[in-house]
Amino acid sequence: MPKVLGPRSQNRKLPPLTDLKHKFDDLCAWIDVQIDAPLGWQELMQHSGLDHQTINALFFKYASTTPMTWIRRRRESRASVSRAVAVPATLAIHPQAA
Repeated sequence: MPKVLGPRSQNRKLPPLTDLKHKFDDLCAWIDVQIDAPLGWQELMQHSGLDHQTINALFFKYASTTPMTWIRRRRESRASVSRAVAVPATLAIHPQAA
């Protein structure tokens, strides 16, 4: 007797991932704008119009990581740039002794 397939296995046709590269680029740009906001799977799916599995597959294909790891690394990178640009208060100019 054949095994009954669940909803994911039905004949749902998605375009190849290469056809979704523009969606990936758009999602990455949107994430950069929203980087300070809480971002989870619901936000990613809502913005992109893609499901969890497709988003995950796109990130593995084009970024070699998961979306959540990519977001975390972008936040860390942004934070390290901010720290590097900040000038410590101890570098304030002191008047010379007369």
